[in-house]
Amino acid sequence: MASVKKEKKAKVTDFTSGPIVKPLLLFALPVLLGNIFNAMYNLVDSIVVGQFVGANALAAVGCCFAVSMICISVFAGFGIGSGVLTAQMFGAKRMDQLTATVNTAYIGGFIIGGIMIIVGEIIAVPLLKLMNTPEAIMEMATDYLRIFLLGCTSQLYYYMGSSILRGLGDSKWPTYALIICAVLNIILDLLFVIVIPMGCAGVALATVLAQTISGIAVLIRVYTGGYGIKVTKQNFRIDPMILKMILRIGIPGALNMLITSVGTLIIQAYSNGFGEVVVAANSIVGKVENFALMPIFAICEALTMFVGQNLGAGEEARCNKGMKSMTGLIAICGAVVAVVCFFCAELFCRAFVSEADVIAVGVEAIQIIAFFYIFSSLHMSFSYTIEGAGATRPLMVISAIGIVLRVVLCYFFAVRTGAWQGLFWATNAFYVVMSIVYALYTWKGNWKKFVQVSKAPEEGLEA
Repeated sequence: MASVKKEKKAKVTDFTSGPIVKPLLLFALPVLLGNIFNAMYNLVDSIVVGQFVGANALAAVGCCFAVSMICISVFAGFGIGSGVLTAQMFGAKRMDQLTATVNTAYIGGFIIGGIMIIVGEIIAVPLLKLMNTPEAIMEMATDYLRIFLLGCTSQLYYYMGSSILRGLGDSKWPTYALIICAVLNIILDLLFVIVIPMGCAGVALATVLAQTISGIAVLIRVYTGGYGIKVTKQNFRIDPMILKMILRIGIPGALNMLITSVGTLIIQAYSNGFGEVVVAANSIVGKVENFALMPIFAICEALTMFVGQNLGAGEEARCNKGMKSMTGLIAICGAVVAVVCFFCAELFCRAFVSEADVIAVGVEAIQIIAFFYIFSSLHMSFSYTIEGAGATRPLMVISAIGIVLRVVLCYFFAVRTGAWQGLFWATNAFYVVMSIVYALYTWKGNWKKFVQVSKAPEEGLEA
């Protein structure tokens, strides 16, 4: 009988039982691979624009960076809310509410994406003028931004769907989708820039099409991958209580990213004041750091889902055990990264530039911050742990205070002293202070009380 046909179940990681460390590391591996592909395709994107369209085109895309970061903050915030709540519902084995969470996320994402498209198209040109975009690149920047904004819904689906899948214990399919997106983006970049010379508009179109296809692939996988998500005409609707939970987690998460972006822009302005050599070296340091910390980012993302599932299941003791084990492992990874970066600093810098003055500044900067990667690793470990409980509001408050501290430290250590090295010593001081603050809040704070699944009744939410 068709009605009793056994449904094929997806292979997922249930963190609520069994060993802790090995499943977490296996879960983190696809995340790491995805992050590497993401970094590589962004690098190729810049090379294609710069080499085949020109410096003005690269500048036009760069002018849109601040606006794209605002969009990405919204995408990531809604994705965090959806993914963390999914992990908690999955851990609690509340399958009806899990379905309600996924359905609400997708319908809500469609509405939010549509609003962003309309508002974005209206304010695109005024926003570029407000940012003092040079007239020579205004037309290219406008074309790029308008096409980029048209893809808001598909990009939101891509970010949100990947978070949902990780919350369901599947880190492989988000990586598959990211690889598809990366490869497609590179192929379409070459098509729309070299074969069909569309300039900046072609670069934006390539990104939108690649993310649309990846977003659709993730959506199909969520509903047909055997995760227990059952959609019907009756349950495919927004559940007000679920939406409130998603936004309760997601809005502070988005604001946190926005606050951090603003602080980073201010610090970048400080760096710009020291001249082009320091600016170029600082850019290299940022790229080296992004690659060096990728394994730690991947483990921390796995830790978020581990915490979400276990707190959702009421397994607080197991959550504490896993948190302690992984914090120690992350600190060890930070130490390894520190040693490698310190002794390979010159090699890394020469991979990007050949100018001796830039290399000299870059090497000194990397060696100043290298051994403080242990503190930045602990900072990430504690913040991602807290995020798994859905405690994004206290995270936002701590982060806001922290970014103000960092800006002030950079001002007094670098701007007032006239020494560019102060930028990096200020960063070190910031991570030491913040890792201590996050550690104290993790061990003594009330972040576990933010678990949203505990606020939902066992019954009463229809799937």
